Amino acid sequence: MGLYCKISIVLFYVVIYLIYLIFCKERENGKFKLFSFRRYFRYLKIIFNNKVMKIIIIFSIISNTIVLFQNYKYDNLYKNLDEEYCNLKGIAVSIQENKCKVKILNDKYKDTYLYIYLKDNINIEYGDKIDFYGKYWAPQKRSNYKGFDNSEYLKTLKVYGTVNVENLKIISKDKGNVVLKYTNILSYKIKQKIQNSNMPSDEKNVLCGILLGDKTGISEDMINQFSRSNISHILAVSGMHVSYIILFSSFIFNKLIGKYYSKIISSIIILIYMCMVNFTPSVVRACITGVIGVMSNFFYRKNDIWESLSISLFIILVYNPFLIRNIGLQLSFAGTLGIIIFQKTFQKSIKYYLDKINRRAIRKNKRFIKLIIKILNSKIGQLLVDFIIVTFSATIVVSPIILISFNKISISSLVISVLIGFLIGPIVILGIFLVIFKIELLEIILTILLKILVSIAELGSNLPLSQIYFITPNILQIITYYIFILIVNIMLNLNIQKNPSMFQIRIKNIISFIKYKIKLNRNKVISILLMISLFYSFIFIIPRNLKIHFVNVGQGDCSLIVTPNNKTILVDGGGSEREGYDVRKKCSNAIFIR
Repeated sequence: MGLYCKISIVLFYVVIYLIYLIFCKERENGKFKLFSFRRYFRYLKIIFNNKVMKIIIIFSIISNTIVLFQNYKYDNLYKNLDEEYCNLKGIAVSIQENKCKVKILNDKYKDTYLYIYLKDNINIEYGDKIDFYGKYWAPQKRSNYKGFDNSEYLKTLKVYGTVNVENLKIISKDKGNVVLKYTNILSYKIKQKIQNSNMPSDEKNVLCGILLGDKTGISEDMINQFSRSNISHILAVSGMHVSYIILFSSFIFNKLIGKYYSKIISSIIILIYMCMVNFTPSVVRACITGVIGVMSNFFYRKNDIWESLSISLFIILVYNPFLIRNIGLQLSFAGTLGIIIFQKTFQKSIKYYLDKINRRAIRKNKRFIKLIIKILNSKIGQLLVDFIIVTFSATIVVSPIILISFNKISISSLVISVLIGFLIGPIVILGIFLVIFKIELLEIILTILLKILVSIAELGSNLPLSQIYFITPNILQIITYYIFILIVNIMLNLNIQKNPSMFQIRIKNIISFIKYKIKLNRNKVISILLMISLFYSFIFIIPRNLKIHFVNVGQGDCSLIVTPNNKTILVDGGGSEREGYDVRKKCSNAIFIR
């Protein structure tokens, strides 16, 4: 919580202690109890008992100690090696064009990872033990408010910095992990098989991205199109890919060795696939929950999605607690939680209201409405509605994270995501078949499907409302948003519940009582709302303090001055009319000074 919210962990302990006082401390010998929620909060008393509080505090102390120790290791390396020449030994664990991730073997910096930049004539393979000499550069920290922090990003990869290599010598080969060695070879062979197919170059590279998460061959323009369409997640392997692999392996091995033992083979295939795509957080989450789901049936145990998600997150954060800041992990877990929490509620609500409309249409003999309801209740209609529900359920939860990271949301992407949902399944399944069997018909079908996919991405990037920019929301706004959508979810559940429990009946009574009170005091409520609106309007009118922002981007740095009367002055904004870019036209509301 301290890493994610970027606040002091002391606040966390204060909250834990208050929860303990409010919900857990029992009355002893007539002593005063802070609050008593006997009727409505008895469930919280059961959950937040004394033992649970002790476990939470113990584990939070352990986790904070780990984070502090790792931060010390990072800062120590930055301090001792920054811009210094060093001679180090290591094992290559990941190779990307001219960049290689190396596990350091020197005693002083043992088990740390560095990125090394290679010259064109150097060829390194996974597992090579190397001796290299070069200049170390500590990662750059954030220089602008709420800007990108490269040092924090590299911590999520367990990378301590970069070295520009001047001399390098390969000492020996095959020193890496045996399993990872062969999964890397398998991944390379799959890429080669796709590249040797008769499909066009762009379609081959997109298929590699979809199946293996490898975007190295995809052009920058195409990646930007996928990003602007808000469908770049299909190029990052996630739960969707894992679910198709489970379906594919189960379909084959159920007939060969039976349903019971096929679950072991499916689990092994999932773990191999996780190794092939380099353990990205979204893949690890999907693979661990997939293995738990498959093996729960093997051990005749009921799978609980909340436990599966908790175990996968626990394993990820034990490996590297800084991964809590990884945008891929945040989007993956948030999207999954959105589907778990809201999907069933929306499905039940839509079914409830469609039945209600249908009964009214039958009673009033409205043929057009009856026809629409019939289409929506058909198998194709239900499939379309389910795609929309799943997309919307994930979107409403991940939207604040996207706003924090990218300052934009896309409304048209909901339509694009539904269209992509119909395409991506056949592409993944046919892609797996193509890797195993080289069939010309499969290549033709895949080429057509991938061309449609690329065309949809291009269309989505040009649609109106595909890029709506917002200022970065603060933590209070985000919490308010999540509380609001949870309240909406609860109220929808209460409305469609046929046999509500006593707790739900009490909540409904409270809501009805609040509505009654608001209706009874309508004038007072309107007056209070008007006063709050005027108060906030008055705050915006009052002259503010002078603000000067120094924007550091490495090149083209500038200063932005905001006067007390909300006038803006941009000093040395860069740009040149000779290059076809006039910064003055782009900053029409600012006074521009060269």
